[in-house]
Amino acid sequence: MRVVSKLILTVIFGGLLLGLGSLLLFPAFSNLTLFLEPGTLSAPIQLRALAYPSRFYDAQGKMLYVMQTNGYRVPVTLSQIPQNVVNAVLDVEDHTFYQHGPIDLKSIARAFSADVSGGQILEGGSTITQQLVKNTVLSPQRTIARKIQEAVDSYRIEGQLSKSQILEKYLNTVYFGDGAYGIGAAAKTYFNLSVGQLTTAQAALLAILIEDPSGNDPFLHPQNALARRNTALDQMVQYNDLAQSQANRDKLEPLPTVSYRPSTAAPSAFVQEVINRILTEPKYSALGSTSSQRLQALNSDGFDIYTTLNSKYQSEAEAAVKKIVPNTNGKFTAALVSMDPANGAVEALVSGNPSKGFGGYDVATGRGGTGRQAGSSFKAIVLAALLQQGYSPNDIIDGTGPCQFVIPNVHPSPYIVHNAEPGYGLMTITKATADSVNCAYVRLGVNMGDQNIVNMARIMGVTSPLIAVPSLAIGSEDVTPLEMAGVYSVLANGGIRHSPYFVSKVVDLQGKTVLQTQTKGTRVLSAQNVAVENQVLQDVVQYGTGTAAAIPGREVAGKTGTTDNFTDGWFNGFTPQLETAVWMGDPAGSVPMFDVGGIPVYGGTYPAEIWHAYMSQALAGLPALTFPQPNSALIPQGKFIVPIDSPGSIVVPPTSSTTTTSGPDTGSGSSGTSSSTTIASTTTSSAPTTTNVVPRRGAG
Repeated sequence: MRVVSKLILTVIFGGLLLGLGSLLLFPAFSNLTLFLEPGTLSAPIQLRALAYPSRFYDAQGKMLYVMQTNGYRVPVTLSQIPQNVVNAVLDVEDHTFYQHGPIDLKSIARAFSADVSGGQILEGGSTITQQLVKNTVLSPQRTIARKIQEAVDSYRIEGQLSKSQILEKYLNTVYFGDGAYGIGAAAKTYFNLSVGQLTTAQAALLAILIEDPSGNDPFLHPQNALARRNTALDQMVQYNDLAQSQANRDKLEPLPTVSYRPSTAAPSAFVQEVINRILTEPKYSALGSTSSQRLQALNSDGFDIYTTLNSKYQSEAEAAVKKIVPNTNGKFTAALVSMDPANGAVEALVSGNPSKGFGGYDVATGRGGTGRQAGSSFKAIVLAALLQQGYSPNDIIDGTGPCQFVIPNVHPSPYIVHNAEPGYGLMTITKATADSVNCAYVRLGVNMGDQNIVNMARIMGVTSPLIAVPSLAIGSEDVTPLEMAGVYSVLANGGIRHSPYFVSKVVDLQGKTVLQTQTKGTRVLSAQNVAVENQVLQDVVQYGTGTAAAIPGREVAGKTGTTDNFTDGWFNGFTPQLETAVWMGDPAGSVPMFDVGGIPVYGGTYPAEIWHAYMSQALAGLPALTFPQPNSALIPQGKFIVPIDSPGSIVVPPTSSTTTTSGPDTGSGSSGTSSSTTIASTTTSSAPTTTNVVPRRGAG
């Protein structure tokens, strides 16, 4: 019975083979609509476009992530593939590829003989051209009709493309196992090499994976893989593409034991931010006019996306956060954004919300949620506005608290402000900044006009909604660490603002740069005012609330921030080379941090310590640069500022001279200091611009 079945199969397939041969020899008689798609053998055929996932790199060219939706692919040209690799594939898959036509009748006959002996049909014997058709034109189903269509389409393909073009497309299409499509991806996956670096033994292994990616998997079935690879080497000897002595040596080469395929895990917070920006920002319109088109392009068009990430900085940032933040089972976390102030490149980002993972609320950027109250770290913006309005760091203001304000059309009234520590009196703006005195800064904001603070925030790069109320001066409005990093980068860069950016360039499959980020900055503050402010912010680190951030041997400027009930802690600081913003809190909401690791969390505690730990490592090996000095002759002489307080507030009238006093430092534990300032004149600024809203409170 078995013999009869084989005979029947032989007769059937033989007839099909003869009929197909006749069709191929006489195209005029090829109109068998039962099997063939409409058209003739000479009609052009469209190959299915290959889906090449986009790849993301750090600033040093290290791969960070690959879009894995359609498998891992690394496209290569035929000229990039060494001859030994081409020989290995041809000797295993289709030795006479360059000699025969679209189909190889001899190979079909041999394969058919083997199939019949096993009781099967339609297996093996396919040429490389047929395999390309199967992978890029037809479905993978196995039917007689599909097999005949495959042969006809193979003739059509060879009428359009040269043999070498077909081979190149094939080598970029065929599956090699472990998620790798194409010889370029296979070389990376199994050996972590470019295709041009493959040895003959390695090429032989990849060649045998084409015929059976699972059964010849070197990780799962090393014995099968080794035996079949060595047989492939023998085939190369048989076809005079390899000397026997070399084949013997190649057989001693070990198989790979680990896969180097890029991780299929969710992208990091940094890469996710890059993807989000590509999908939403107009500057990326070259990748598609809509978000869905851009996402499709990222998944299939094979872009190389070069980001600004410094992987060393990123590693140091993550290590600093892990080291400094006490273990609260994930309740309290820290976010960090580090920027190059010279061009706006974001070089490190810790999201501050690791538990949410892919697509969750990113505290660092505010994506998926909102910002957090900045507390006194916002005072750097207030100080910039004061200097722009002609105030002097030597001006005297009353810092006594609690203080209260009755502002027209603002409720509740009066607005009452408390200092983080009692005991303050008259002091310079410099001292009020160093010790982060709330009543001093709210008075300054009201006198100057709170709308001027909003205007300055916009100038320095804050885009979050802001309301011109007295509490704004002490950071009552929500902002993001990314925004604050941009603000402080303006100060680090001498008054020139660069918008934060994450992508330096995007390159397409052909190597053409389709997007290049321009890093020309805009001057928004005078160099003189910035130099003055940086001197004041250096005092914060030298003797004020931010002493924990100090780096011996380096000039550091910055500002702490702590909100009401210790719900948010900040330290934003910079050197001439690098700016970093650090936030700490509960990403789920405004949860008090009264006792974290045994202490309440001020900006001068864990946030400043994280900043110090990260920046000390990031700057290691870089020169210790100094900030430009201001022209002292251009700094206005100190004057007493008469506060616009409501009745009942403490107002000390101006005298010929006075001594400012300060209470204990609230952020770092260091003691305060005293200083004296001669007052040249008394001034009162215009009434503030206000809005009918309920003010919120910040803290030092």
